[in-house]
Amino acid sequence: MRSSGRRGERAAEKEARRRGMTVLERNLVAGGAEIDLVALDGEVLVFIEVKARRSERHGTPEEAVDAEKRRRIIRAARAFLKHKGLLDRPRRYDVVAIRLGSTGRAEDVRWTEAAFDEGGIP
Repeated sequence: MRSSGRRGERAAEKEARRRGMTVLERNLVAGGAEIDLVALDGEVLVFIEVKARRSERHGTPEEAVDAEKRRRIIRAARAFLKHKGLLDRPRRYDVVAIRLGSTGRAEDVRWTEAAFDEGGIP
């Protein structure tokens, strides 16, 4: 993973903890895909996709979480939930967009709760 991705994930994890979440997994690989962070927000399992960018020249970080990326995240989440026997557990999918400054530090963190759902994904 590139250093900007690692820095973004560390910033997102710090923000998750600040919001009172408990981070359960980092870089979870399941169902042939990866989920950056899995956290517990009260009773809700939160699958978090982190996108870090130094500029928005090629689009916003949120735009990088396209339909195919969402399908892969949902597939990985379902595989994780099935493996853990948690298919009935409430869950949501958040996206964290991070703008990195010239030094690589997180300058802006935009957290979108329930950025997408499983609607229409078989």
